[in-house]
Amino acid sequence: MVVKCADFQPEHYFKNCPMVKNRRGNPAGKKRHYVGITTAFDIETTLLDDIEQSVMYIWQWQFGTDYTVIGRTWDEFLDLQKRIKDVLPTDSWLVVYVHNLSYEFQFLKGIYQFVPDDIFAVASRKLIKCDMWGVFEFRCSYKLTNMSLKQFTTRMRVEHTKLSGEEFDYSVKRYPWTPIEGEELEYCVNDVLGLVEAIQALMERDGDTLQTIPLTSTGYVRRNAKRAMREGIHHNFVYSILPDFETYKALREAFRGGNTHANRYYAGDIVENVHSADRSSSYPAVMCNCEFPMTEFVPILPKDLNKDYIARCITIRHKALLLRIGIKDLKLRDPFWGCPYLSKDKCRNIHKAVDTEDNGRILEAEYLETTVTDIDLKIIMEEYTGQIIFLQGWYSSYKKLPEPLINEVVKYYKDKTELKGVKGQEIFYDKAKALLNSLYGMMAQDPVKHSLIFRQFGDWDEDDTPDEELLGKSNKRAFLAYQWGVWVTAHSRDALERGIRLVQETENAEFVYCDTDSVKYTGTVDWSGYNRDRISECCESGSMATDPSGVTHYMGVFETEDNPETGYAYKYFKTLGAKKYAYVEKEGEGVHCTIAGVNKKKGGSELDKHGGLSAFAEGFIFTEAGGTQAVYNDSPAVSKVVIDGKELAITSNVAILPSEYTLGITGEYERIIKFSKKYLYNPYII
Repeated sequence: MVVKCADFQPEHYFKNCPMVKNRRGNPAGKKRHYVGITTAFDIETTLLDDIEQSVMYIWQWQFGTDYTVIGRTWDEFLDLQKRIKDVLPTDSWLVVYVHNLSYEFQFLKGIYQFVPDDIFAVASRKLIKCDMWGVFEFRCSYKLTNMSLKQFTTRMRVEHTKLSGEEFDYSVKRYPWTPIEGEELEYCVNDVLGLVEAIQALMERDGDTLQTIPLTSTGYVRRNAKRAMREGIHHNFVYSILPDFETYKALREAFRGGNTHANRYYAGDIVENVHSADRSSSYPAVMCNCEFPMTEFVPILPKDLNKDYIARCITIRHKALLLRIGIKDLKLRDPFWGCPYLSKDKCRNIHKAVDTEDNGRILEAEYLETTVTDIDLKIIMEEYTGQIIFLQGWYSSYKKLPEPLINEVVKYYKDKTELKGVKGQEIFYDKAKALLNSLYGMMAQDPVKHSLIFRQFGDWDEDDTPDEELLGKSNKRAFLAYQWGVWVTAHSRDALERGIRLVQETENAEFVYCDTDSVKYTGTVDWSGYNRDRISECCESGSMATDPSGVTHYMGVFETEDNPETGYAYKYFKTLGAKKYAYVEKEGEGVHCTIAGVNKKKGGSELDKHGGLSAFAEGFIFTEAGGTQAVYNDSPAVSKVVIDGKELAITSNVAILPSEYTLGITGEYERIIKFSKKYLYNPYII
């Protein structure tokens, strides 16, 4: 039932309202008492273009699936909060879900004086939850799901999914006095009613209550992994291998994500008949099948910091190494190697000649320093020549991850594979997929986290607690070792490196582009030998699963994404660097593009309007697909405006403004590309 704010009667609705029971083992004094009613809140806003300020013109507050309360002003909202506060049971809290709380909060802080203790955030202006009046706990459902509201309501298969924003037409200017009815009102209602239905379906799926449901998506996998580790591994084991502060700093230096790079010899060209091979579940695969540092890191004595000792540690003693190194006279062994491994961002004290960077990768240097694992060291020595100087190091013994953790990975993988495409099991498939993808993120979380201090105006500050003290606090409650996350990405980069080398060692095949677990290339490559080794590993660890069609899938194998009809993934492919490429799948079809900051669907259409792939070049400006930018107005210069003869107050707000995106490359990268092209001939380039 949709009711106006003035007509809603909290004293009747909350009379004898249910309370959420605390689980056994949670003393009531340590937990909040929650009202057992799921609610959701949302606002719609209008942008005042001339002053680049936004105003709220309607808000919706959903109570269970019973009432959608509609208001048009902030005064109505504050009045309703007061009336609810007066009738709620003593010392109880009402949970209010907001999809992207960070947006609504920018408006809420214009009508309520928050204090730092009211706010829980992961970064400046990125809220997990906030409290109002000591009664209302606003939670961000986007942080809980990592999905848009449309995706969330659709995947939870609720009755009231989010309606199309295009039909609502956000460009229409609406104000608190603008009539909202019919389809427009239905759009507003579905946003909160659908969110409540989806949250309730989520809790039912996992047996949660408002007391136990995590605040973020990683909370689910954290909860499961913590239980598995504590049931199968004694806490003292993990505590005994956690890094001290100096080792932690070196681990942070060595940590690096996936390897994403474009072959400079192909950058800027349209390449024909490009294939793509993806490494299946790459991060879960290394977690199940590779070895990790499983003992405390021990410092290497200065007298042992030499090439022979390091080699013995790797080949004979089977040690995991963490090394700070310097390299003199660094050069690529093969000047035509298209994916240089050393990243400028992970190096320091770099001394080099001009134009020796390949889109952020080091081609050569007189001297540089970096921090690496033994896995990185092996790749560097394969790719580069130069004199390596070992400055500082630590070693640990290699072993498999704890069996309970591997079992957890395998369980999620099997659930995902076995439930894929099974009618009626969609929400459980999504759960398994999300848990599988979250396991690595949980392991790689920086254990040193500074609390954020809320500021009413401007960006927020971090507290000044020393990093060493924060690490000590984190280690006391840790159930995973941070170094495992560092090694997951190192192992995965190594697996990708093997894939790139297999392409380059194949006659008439050429590497074009890679991204974390994917290799794009020309020519014909036989992946069967590589995959046989991975299948053997999976059979030993149990990291495989059978889908509903009876097909067995193995982690870590390279699977080609080629279209069976054409024999390739892309008829035409063009890249201008990492995370910046466009392609045509079949002759005569439109362009698709993948560019950070550009809408995929609109970006391809915009390129089509300007000539297709040939328009995908430096200087091209995306106007329709350029996305938006958020402008935070903490203290608007204008406090009120008069529109249609009515006065409208301007408070703290965030204005979402259209943004343009200009394709560009650095001058150095452009020179490197032009220099490289002098030495390249390839029949696949058109």
